Amino acid sequence: MTITALAGNDDVKRRLVQSGVAPIVVALLNLHMSNASTAAIILKCIAALVLREPTHSEQMFASGAPDAILECMNSHADNCAVQKNGCWAIRNMVARCREQNAKFHELGAEAILNNAYGRFEKEFGFDIKAALRDLECDVKLDEQWTGKGVQMEQ
Repeated sequence: MTITALAGNDDVKRRLVQSGVAPIVVALLNLHMSNASTAAIILKCIAALVLREPTHSEQMFASGAPDAILECMNSHADNCAVQKNGCWAIRNMVARCREQNAKFHELGAEAILNNAYGRFEKEFGFDIKAALRDLECDVKLDEQWTGKGVQMEQ
């Protein structure tokens, strides 16, 4: 939880990852995967550490994060926090590192995310669709606003 809070500052986040925290975080996720609450917190930490940082994503990837994230999401398919934070972790990892998509696809990420969408569409469907989009999966994005029926004054 503390690392997630610290990762809100980009300079601190960079120093954390430079100090070697990526393999430690992945190891913690593997170690505590059976506890949904702890797993959700660690997934949120991964999402925060890799946000807008391709080199951080590459370090998480090299540390085995895709396997751990998806195994955790499979293990806790009914847990809203695990699914939401897992979606964020996936999306943030691949958003600027599309070369990682193949590994996520190989591990079944699309099916896991679609399963999460079926269960949690109302709670965070937009986040799931964002992860699917960044994984370059087929996803139907809803048009939030069309502008119909509104006249602009000149």
